[in-house]
Amino acid sequence: MIYFLIYMFLEIFVSYEFTKIFTPFGMFLEILVTAGLGIMLLRSLNFSLAENLKQMLRREISREEFISIGMFKIVGAVLIIIPGVFTDILGVLMQFEEFGSFIAKRMLTPRQYKKEKSPFDEEIIDVEIIEDKNVK
Repeated sequence: MIYFLIYMFLEIFVSYEFTKIFTPFGMFLEILVTAGLGIMLLRSLNFSLAENLKQMLRREISREEFISIGMFKIVGAVLIIIPGVFTDILGVLMQFEEFGSFIAKRMLTPRQYKKEKSPFDEEIIDVEIIEDKNVK
């Protein structure tokens, strides 16, 4: 919930500042141009996403690379279509593989949670038993 509120604040603030500088007509044109750009990006990603999926299945690229290459570009294109200057900035950033791979590494790395110690988690001591052949 807090992330949504931060997003809404940033979206309204950035859009307001953009409208102050470029007038409401400029904001209207920005929405139209970025919506068209987002649709063009979605149409062009269809072929590259299929090829990237084949590469991942052949294990030529990792899961993180597939997500940073394909999935983040799709999400970025959708963000560009959605009206708002801040979402357009995020959408454009997601079109770059470096940004997508950075985010993918952050999201897909396993997090280490602090595990509470239970009575069954005691240290195990390895013991070797040596039998004496002289003892009968």
